This record gives sequence, structure tokens and C-alpha cells, in this order.
Amino acid sequence: DSSLKRLDFTVIGDAVNTAQRLQSAAGPNQIFINEAAYEQIKHAFKCQEVGEFTLKNKSASVKCFEVLE
Repeated sequence: DSSLKRLDFTVIGDAVNTAQRLQSAAGPNQIFINEAAYEQIKHAFKCQEVGEFTLKNKSASVKCFEVLE
């Protein structure tokens, strides 16, 4: 059908790279987020600080939180 269109989207940038690296550090069934994300959701979700991680291509370590509930 000529009315159907296919849309492709690509997401790039530092935030995406950081999220991917935090995801790689997390274990099965875990969600890791950085401090900026934590500040945005802490009122709605139970989280626990899991420490600081040194991530590839980041000059400073990143404080990481696990989303629990």
C-alpha cells in the first residue's frame, strides 16, 4: 500500500552512550541509571545507590543507582 510509510530513527549522543554502558554494567533483571536520572525519578521509584563506575570514554566516574521498584 503506497500510503504506508516506513520511519527509521536513530538515537545518538553522550546520554545514549552512558545509558548503554550502565546497562552493560547491570546484571540480569537490573536497571542502572545515573545520578541525573535518579534525581528525576526518586520521588516515584525506589532506588538504591550501587556505587561509582568508570565508564569507557568518560573522564570522571559516574554515580550509579539501581531502580528497585
